[in-house]
Amino acid sequence: MSIGNGMNALFWEDRWLNGRSVGELMPLLYKCINTRRRKVRTVAEGLNGNTWARDIQGILGIHEIGQYLQLWQLTQQVTLHDAPDRLIWMWTASGTYTARSCYEATFQGSLQSYSWKLIWKAWAPPRVKFFHWLADLDRCWTADRLARHGLQHHPRCLLCDQEPETMQHLMLHCPFSRQAWHETLAWLHIPAPIPNQEASLMDWWQHARDGTPHAQRKALQSAALLVPWLVWKHRNSCVFDNATPSLGTLVDRIKEEAGSWAKAGATGLRVV
Repeated sequence: MSIGNGMNALFWEDRWLNGRSVGELMPLLYKCINTRRRKVRTVAEGLNGNTWARDIQGILGIHEIGQYLQLWQLTQQVTLHDAPDRLIWMWTASGTYTARSCYEATFQGSLQSYSWKLIWKAWAPPRVKFFHWLADLDRCWTADRLARHGLQHHPRCLLCDQEPETMQHLMLHCPFSRQAWHETLAWLHIPAPIPNQEASLMDWWQHARDGTPHAQRKALQSAALLVPWLVWKHRNSCVFDNATPSLGTLVDRIKEEAGSWAKAGATGLRVV
């Protein structure tokens, strides 16, 4: 907010103090202002005879008094003039609003997912896509993440009992999971190699996709989402239900789920 005559800018609510609002700069003092008064007091009214000070209610502590003195000093440096107040759009250098800058602003602070095309463009139940999105961002509660937060965890992967459990290990490097990949790809007759030391599921999928006939690429894409999802669920059964890892049970579940996906819309799996 660029201050002109102060007739439109709100003293307590708008960002007119060097691009900041009173609530942002003096939060404790701001709480001493009646909510209704915050919505109507303009900058021009507040600066006229320091009327803003009369809006303060209640007993002030030492911290509130300190913020009061800070606000007093800031307001003494403000000079009003005849031009009207002007809103400044912070997402362009000129301060002028554009639809493009507004659209780009919606992505500020967002996290980029390298695997977005595999996750969001393929057919899969929403819960499966959500799982893969979390897994890609390393937000699933694997043993390594539990350890980082000081929480109880198993020392080794429950499926292979050979290495510490990470999401990358579960999806790609665990011998138990690799055997499940082998059985699934063979059952689907997809001539693609199983994961082998790739950095991520996306890296493996892109590598495997290049060597897969075009007619089978949708099946490969579905398998890339289906197998890790059911490996994760099988792992959870071992963690929470004390189940014993069983490759036969997992592969049967993958085949059963693949049939359900095919009926629901996964066109690449309709051959099964």
